[in-house]
Amino acid sequence: MSSSGNTAAEDGASGASGAPPAHSRRWWVLIVVSLAQFMVGLDATVVNVMTTELQRSFGMSATGLQWVMSVYVLLFGGLMLLGGRLTDVIGRRTVLLAGMALFTVGSVVAGAAQSESQLLWARALQGVAAAAASPAALSIVVTSFPDAKERTKAFGIWGSIIGIGAACGTLLGGAIINVGWRWAFYINIPVGVLVIVAALVLIPGGAPAGPRPKSDIPGAVTSTLGLLSLVYGITSTTTRGWGDPVTLGSFAAAIVLLALFLRVESRTEAPLVPLRLFRKRGVVAGSLGQFVTAGIMLPSFFLLPLYMQTVLHYSPLETGLAYIPTSLAMMIFAPLISQLIPKVGPLALYVFGTVLLAVMIGLMLGSGTEGSYWTLLMPVTALLGIGLLCCLIPTPTVGTSQATEEDAGTTSALLNASTEIGGALGLAVAATVVQSRTAYLTAHGTDPVEAFNEALHSGFAVLFVWAGLSLVVGLVGFRGMKPGQDEPGQDTGGQDGGKATGTAVPATADA
Repeated sequence: MSSSGNTAAEDGASGASGAPPAHSRRWWVLIVVSLAQFMVGLDATVVNVMTTELQRSFGMSATGLQWVMSVYVLLFGGLMLLGGRLTDVIGRRTVLLAGMALFTVGSVVAGAAQSESQLLWARALQGVAAAAASPAALSIVVTSFPDAKERTKAFGIWGSIIGIGAACGTLLGGAIINVGWRWAFYINIPVGVLVIVAALVLIPGGAPAGPRPKSDIPGAVTSTLGLLSLVYGITSTTTRGWGDPVTLGSFAAAIVLLALFLRVESRTEAPLVPLRLFRKRGVVAGSLGQFVTAGIMLPSFFLLPLYMQTVLHYSPLETGLAYIPTSLAMMIFAPLISQLIPKVGPLALYVFGTVLLAVMIGLMLGSGTEGSYWTLLMPVTALLGIGLLCCLIPTPTVGTSQATEEDAGTTSALLNASTEIGGALGLAVAATVVQSRTAYLTAHGTDPVEAFNEALHSGFAVLFVWAGLSLVVGLVGFRGMKPGQDEPGQDTGGQDGGKATGTAVPATADA
């Protein structure tokens, strides 16, 4: 098939037959969707170094500052499964374009916000948009690279983009704060326009062929509201206490809504998350890997700037520059790690990355009020970058290794949702512990800076739990898993509608 023929092909044809875009454009497509993922990932952490400016502009409390990040990642993760389904209903490119357009609008509203409520609503709009754009982008990667070796390289780029986006969010936020915090959102406008134009030119469009699955709105609503209730209950313990009716009501609502979500998924004709996916060890291991890694990543990007600015009195620019080792480590080691996956397997890399993150946490547990950049922050930020890469690159490789063409959108959304949900829950727990411990120590006469530093130790100690869970996921879930191969004895036919994309999706004639 000619390149022009592939360009004219509909997105639905690609989804039905497994034929990816023309080989000559495949890597350009990866660049476009990676830029989209970079943009939505960057906005998960760009607000971290804005805390003092947001407090000055809107008088926001610590809880309000946490919700500037939490409302974004919760709606991002909670609605991502619906976004993944929509890619199969109306087409991958269509959902990507709609998501990027809405994200750009949300960035304009956030930059122009005149109150705390306006900013939170804008962040919510960005979260909804990201929930559409991110799974569409990842499913385009899955279907564009049918060859296992090529897909491993593509996921090497993709996994590093997630971490680099988080690192650069803090770096960009620190650099741009000197101009004004609003420009951290306005800068998304030209990037969003560029992605939209490039997607229109490079990615085939059209509606999917064949019967379209239902969208499962009840599943999306119950899962998202359940997660929001859970996080609200966790954060309210700081100001209201565990026995307060609002706190208890939030936890009760979360239990009921999440249980209802599972009931809906088990009974509906077209579930948002087909429960049969959880019979595939690759999907379960990859999703849990994303969940626990993000449970370390997002709180780290929240707590480290607080330590630098509140304890060490770094300026926003100095805080952003302190993350240079993280960004450099990711850019330098990402190609190497992606090349190592076929040689040493995802298990070894994932466990190694978890150990590096645990060492990073251990260093922060020994941090003092006079911490040195060269002996503390430089090794901490470098370990954070390498550790995240070693975890984030293997997980989508494992998670999508058994995904069928029909399940590409849903599986991709499940992996991305696990990242955002894990990050939101990890952040909620760590931030709540820090706030509670700070209030307790200051109430008992401890110097405010000393109290906050000790409270940060408690927050990082919580991350050790996530590191332990990550180690278990790697040792048990990743054992025996190889990129591009099914689990031994796994039947990829029947219900799944075909073989796994890692081995069965045909390559184009160009390849």
